[in-house]
Amino acid sequence: MKRNHLLGLVLCATLGAALVPDSNAFEPAHPAAPTATLQDVEQLSKALASAGASGTLSERKSALQALVDTADPKAMPAVSQEFARVNIKLRNAHDEAFKARYSIERKEQLVESLEKRAENDKSLEASLSTQREKLRELRDKLSKAEKEVEEYTPWQEALVEGSRALLTAIPASKRKGLEKDAWKALEAEGTGVEDRMASVDLLGYVGSEGTAVSMADLIADLTKESAKLKKKLPKLMADVRKLEARMQKEARDSGGFSSSGPQYERAKAEATGVQVAVLHLAYLCEVAAEAGGRALAREEGAVLDKSTQALIKAQKKGKDGARNYTIALLGHAHSEGVNAALRDQLLAEKDAAARAAMVEALAAAGDETWVEFGLSTLLADESWYVKRSTALALAKLRVRDAIPALIDGIEREPGRTKTDYQEALTSLTGQNYRSNVPLWRRWWEENKETFVVPPISEIEEQASEEAKEALGLTFFGIRTDSERVLFVLDLSGSMDFAMVPRNNPDDDTGNGREPDLPRAGEQSRLEAAKDALKRALGGIGDGAVFNIIFYASDVWSWQDDLLSMTGESRSEAMRYVEDLDAVGGTNIYGALATAFDMAGAESGDGWTSPKIDTIFFLSDGRPSVGLTIDPEEILAYVRDRNQSAGIVIHTIGLSGAQDAYLMRSLAEQNGGTYVAR
Repeated sequence: MKRNHLLGLVLCATLGAALVPDSNAFEPAHPAAPTATLQDVEQLSKALASAGASGTLSERKSALQALVDTADPKAMPAVSQEFARVNIKLRNAHDEAFKARYSIERKEQLVESLEKRAENDKSLEASLSTQREKLRELRDKLSKAEKEVEEYTPWQEALVEGSRALLTAIPASKRKGLEKDAWKALEAEGTGVEDRMASVDLLGYVGSEGTAVSMADLIADLTKESAKLKKKLPKLMADVRKLEARMQKEARDSGGFSSSGPQYERAKAEATGVQVAVLHLAYLCEVAAEAGGRALAREEGAVLDKSTQALIKAQKKGKDGARNYTIALLGHAHSEGVNAALRDQLLAEKDAAARAAMVEALAAAGDETWVEFGLSTLLADESWYVKRSTALALAKLRVRDAIPALIDGIEREPGRTKTDYQEALTSLTGQNYRSNVPLWRRWWEENKETFVVPPISEIEEQASEEAKEALGLTFFGIRTDSERVLFVLDLSGSMDFAMVPRNNPDDDTGNGREPDLPRAGEQSRLEAAKDALKRALGGIGDGAVFNIIFYASDVWSWQDDLLSMTGESRSEAMRYVEDLDAVGGTNIYGALATAFDMAGAESGDGWTSPKIDTIFFLSDGRPSVGLTIDPEEILAYVRDRNQSAGIVIHTIGLSGAQDAYLMRSLAEQNGGTYVAR
């Protein structure tokens, strides 16, 4: 990445020419207004910071207007800094609210389960009381986050309009001075990823013509730098594994002592640093795509046409993941002119990953004019990734004409595509006949004259009695027709704990607390997982491709590579599963990385045609070891690895200690289903 280019692009947020503020918001200073002194600007900047920290919205707007009225370039840093502060606050508040909602949903399930059993087992009353209190704490946390969103959203909007007004008021001759100051500020040591994201966000809100194209250039630089860093990771990870093995051997030979510990920690820290840097670059790319779309949406006429053509050209040349981010940028514009250009590209596009990305971008923009091509051509595409993206897009757009085409597709398509089409049909119709084509055809014949596709919000899963007899691969109630499956199973020590929560549902073993161990007649989580996995293996048809990955503190697999299902391999896998034991931590990152490696999924732009199309991922806890244990970084890693692969990830969370946010987000962001037990 060209560092100066990044800084220069972020600068565009404060340098755009001919910016037009909202006429109902902040008015630029009158051209004849007297020039403010440095002391005036400093005092007004302090007043803005003070009002931003503790003032009312009215007081904040007044302080901002006073700075806008100076029409002085020296006022811009204070406005930019306040925007960054508020932007970070809002991002964190949205994230906290999102996580709290998922945690509340899971905690409510746990409390309900305890309440039912406490009716007959009074020993659970103390545990139930504790869980109710934790539920109240989660609800308080959600309330606090929602209040912050409510408080800071209008203030961020005001800062955007104030920035536009100030930039419009600053004489063109003085705008160049901002460039030098902003470069110095962004080159300063310690500029974090959140501050950079805020700067890019501001650019999307206030940047002038050409900003969207500059965003695409930024994305290209970021992905190029990311690709360089990714090339370093295999060797760094190999060094970590080598030192880890050496350290374990030394500990065994010496009764617990290892001289390689410090060297191992240094190697791990270096690998972690590189991986986190890659993830932060991915964050910036995601923000840049959204910001570029906002900037493009403000352009009109010849300016819009010029930018659109430049972006279409940029996406064609994009490498290292830049192409998909640029296509997403075009979709974020929600512009008919941009959508038309995307449709033209879709008709002629050769690469499957790009076709899928264009379909997703058009659906995100609410565009339906490509639907006829989707029904006639894309639902029969050579790539299952394109077929899946098309089915999801048709369901998202609530396309009634897709219903008979999807029914035909269920009859025609094998494997996971059959499941994808069935799920799209269920979303459109509210019916759930799975892959039973005669039932689907009968229902459509009886209802096609009067049927109206309901809004997604009204759709509730409906399982017909006829569909319950459907056969196939099912794991903890999640069914798929996939013939290319990976199972990823948690073998951390807590998997020996009970499936039934009682006095310690959060697996809190601190201060000498005892875990909930299985009572007579009860199963441990590992036993439940073994039984479910053996049933799933029994449901996989001969000739399907599969493997099983296990993880605790380390990660390993049943076989070194994928293999075809036969009677013999099925029996061998079941015997292997039966002998599993639980011990160690929870290396979720390492398990997912191994799964993507085995699937042959490479991050980037081109269709990688992975050998696996479905992953079942099971865990009973939170990430505790690995290159990263941060849920957001794990999710970003998976988005990066999966953006051109299209692998569906289903997740199964066991116990009250699971990270419901991570497990549910992992499924939702990758087209899967989340089940909590």
